[in-house]
Amino acid sequence: MKTLFKRIFILILLTSTTALIIYYALAPHPILVEMQQVRRGTFHEIIRTDGILRSKESYIISAFAEGDIKRIDLKVGDRIKKGQSITEIFWDMKYEPLASPMDGVISQVFRESAGPVRRGEPLVKIINPKRLEVVLELLTSDATRVSNGDLAVVDNWGGEQPLKGVVQKISQAGFKKLSALGVEEERTEVTLDLLDIPERIQDRLGSTFHVDVSIEISTTPHVLIIPEGALYREGNEWAVYTVKNTKAHSTQITVYARGDGLARIGNELREGDWVIIYPGDLIQEGTQVRIREKNSTQHH
Repeated sequence: MKTLFKRIFILILLTSTTALIIYYALAPHPILVEMQQVRRGTFHEIIRTDGILRSKESYIISAFAEGDIKRIDLKVGDRIKKGQSITEIFWDMKYEPLASPMDGVISQVFRESAGPVRRGEPLVKIINPKRLEVVLELLTSDATRVSNGDLAVVDNWGGEQPLKGVVQKISQAGFKKLSALGVEEERTEVTLDLLDIPERIQDRLGSTFHVDVSIEISTTPHVLIIPEGALYREGNEWAVYTVKNTKAHSTQITVYARGDGLARIGNELREGDWVIIYPGDLIQEGTQVRIREKNSTQHH
């Protein structure tokens, strides 16, 4: 009899243990997420793009008459002085010099060899490397938000400190261009003037150099700001997942502007609310979540 009771007790114990294991295996576990708080501050709306340095002063030296020219020994990058001879053209029974109209740098050589030349044929291009501007090809949708006088920061030109610039001209003639992904885009040329270039670095800049540009198009103080990664689409509206009592709750919000990894939003949320960053497919309304920070003891 004792043996029977012992077997029944062991059977009940095993059954209970198995049931508990199955329960905990099937019970929903909190999903680890990254969260940040909604904050109030100054939102800087910034457009980031790349640009090309270009000389504001350039000349193309062409043959002034039909004749024969001597070989042009100048190379791209050679410095040239005002009045310095570029070549000579045999015309009207004598050689006449072709000289540089300014101090500058040879940026292009159209013709090197000696021989017959046509009137108006381009020979070399000379630029002034000390008078540079930055040319951008902005998406038309971005160009419409830029205004003359907007301040810009020019970076990655080769030096440690960024340069300052200002929007000087916005073209009203758009053009189409293929993106790196092969998508046809509408673009507009925008020109920046560089401000206060230190003399010690002027010789380090040059035409057609690549640079990165940030244009600040607006500054709005005392607004609600969240990480851009918290946003997701809910139909045609923007939404975020807030966290209350360890559960995720979907909330539709108004997004006024985005940029630099942040978004300026409306008053649907409050300062201090927690939002989930990069919510995946596992996050839904009511999903239990836990913050992914090490040694975190906070519950929201």
